[in-house]
Formats: sequence, C-alpha cells, structure tokens
Amino acid sequence: MLRRLTLGLALLAAAASVAACSSSDSTTPSSGGVPGIGPNFPTNTIYVTNTTQRLIELYLPSPGPSATPQYSIGGSNTTISGPQYLAFNDKKQLFVTDGTPNGNSSILAFQTYATSNVLPLGSQPLPPGTHPHGIAIVPASGEQIVAATVAGGFYTNEVLIYSSVGLSDLIAGSNTGLNVPAGVAVDTNKNLYVANSGAASITVYPLPSPTPAPTGSPTATPAPTPTPSGSPAPTPTPTPYANNVAPATTIAGGSTQLTSPQGIALDSAGNLYVADSGSSTVAPKILVFNAPFGAGALNVAPSRTIVSQNPAFVNPTDVKVDSAGNIYVVDAGAVPNSKLLVFPANASGTVTPTTAITLPAGSATGLALSP
Repeated sequence: MLRRLTLGLALLAAAASVAACSSSDSTTPSSGGVPGIGPNFPTNTIYVTNTTQRLIELYLPSPGPSATPQYSIGGSNTTISGPQYLAFNDKKQLFVTDGTPNGNSSILAFQTYATSNVLPLGSQPLPPGTHPHGIAIVPASGEQIVAATVAGGFYTNEVLIYSSVGLSDLIAGSNTGLNVPAGVAVDTNKNLYVANSGAASITVYPLPSPTPAPTGSPTATPAPTPTPSGSPAPTPTPTPYANNVAPATTIAGGSTQLTSPQGIALDSAGNLYVADSGSSTVAPKILVFNAPFGAGALNVAPSRTIVSQNPAFVNPTDVKVDSAGNIYVVDAGAVPNSKLLVFPANASGTVTPTTAITLPAGSATGLALSP
C-alpha cells in the first residue's frame, strides 16, 4: 500500500543519503565526486528510461545532437530491474514504474536530484505478474499516484490509484474500455486519460476521490462461527474493490488516426499529445488533440499530426511537452537504435526534428522533464 511508500519517503531518506556516500558501484559520477547526489538540475532536465540496461539516463536541457547522458540512476542499490515510465511530483521527486512482464514489479520513488547507485526513498510492490506501464502524479494531491498495468492482480487490464491510505481505487472491468493500457495522464481538473494500445483509443474518467483514512475507535470483530468437525474450512473468495465504470469520454474511430497509442502527455492548455507506434500499414506519428474535450464517443480528427523525417519514426513510445511547447519524443526503434527527438512548438506535418540523439545501447521506453 502507498502508506508504506509514503512512510518510506521519510524513513529511507537518511539511508539513501548514507548509501549515496558509501556506494562503490555507482554508474555515473555526480558533481563533487559524491555518488548519489547530483547538482540542482534545472527545469526541463530530460530523464529517459533505458529498460534493457536497467538505467534512468539524464540529459541536460536543450541538448545538441551529440549529447550524451551526464548522469544516470542505476545499480544494485536502486533495485531497478526494468524501468518503464516516469513522473515527477511538485517536490521534484521521481516516480518510476519498474519491472518485467514475468517478474516482480513495483513503483519506485527517488529523492530530488538523485543520481547514481542510490537507494530509493520507497517502493510500492505491484500485484505478482503485473507488467507496469504509464504513471502520473495527480496535480495538487500530495502523493496521489496513478499507474496503468497489464495482467497481474485480479484483472487483465487495470489502472491502480494510490493515495496516502494505500491502494485507494482500482479502475477495471468490462465497462471501462481498458485494453492494454499504456500511457496515463491527469489534467488539473483531475480527469484521468488512458491510452489503450490494444483498442486504438483514449479513454477519459473522472478521477475517484481518495478513500479517507479510517478514524475513531476500532469496531470489535465477532468471533468466527465454528466449522463443523470433519468439514473443510471455507475458502474466502477475493473481492477486490474496483470501479467498473464506463469512461466519460472515448476518443476512437477512423478519423482519430489512432492505431497503437503508447505514451501520452497534456500541455499547459490541456491539449493531448499521443505517441502512436502505428502498424505494418500505418506510419507511426505524434497526434495532437485540442482541448476542451466533450463527453461520449468522439471520432474526431487530430488538430495536428507530426511525422518525423531524418530520422523517421520507428516506434515512438513516449512524448512530453515543455512550458514553451517544445515536443520531446522517445523512439524505442530497433535495439540498439533508440532515439530522443525534439520538435519545435506547433510542429505539424512531416518535420525534421531540431535535435535527434541516438541513445546509448539498449531499448528506451519513457521520458520525463524535471519541473
């Protein structure tokens, strides 16, 4: 439960600092030669997950085409096993969905400016067998976290919502329209956007309010009814709480040009950016849908599409937008040719990126811009 994660932010802070100073197998040196403590990274420092290398790599703002990671987060202390997507809270603390399709998965939290082989501030285990994808921090909520997962738990597709009391809500079930959820985003009105890579759709839900922490005196639990001798004890049936709700809005249909949406982002005006990896017959692209969005089924055309040239998109998996409107895209490509591409604000049509960086060997998945 996130209560464990929230407590971990305080309880592990000192340990993280100690590990930062004593670790002997750091991945990238930090300023002053102290592993685990980076400089005060400026706004729009670029964090990219290298999933196969089990690293989070940091690029300074406005990188040139030959830029290389200046710092990284990785090593045995971090417990990173397969980083996927990233999000920051308003304290510049970093949250990461981490795991492999058939292994143990979790949400990891790292202190502001963490680098190198540093202990996480906290870890929230996810249900066994879960493959985590997108993650978002709800604005002005403290540490309310939304994470999209595939398989694991009680449902095939689910969006987990954690608050200060733990797993406060779960969106799952046949009415939700979730189908291999990938990227997630939350707007300032606390509407939740989910990219469904298996259904070529974006579904939007009003975010449930966090479950309040229990107060008052505990109620006595009645003694269990004895089981008759010789009869097996009854096996309890798991009944996890879930919101099997239909989305308030669904963006889907031929006009949308959605094929296989992956990472998504919202800009300061609430416009939606979608990294769509395409198909064997449809070119990958970035799709932009302008706010405001209506309710119900929306088969609407994007206001803009971005198709990259020199280099061309291969498999864009995440997108972010800075305060100036510049658009950042991670293209997982074909290993080892993942790229970080930057496009100018209002880019539209077939565009050559202003910056194209070939990432270090490995497969990139997600990115985030530091606040």
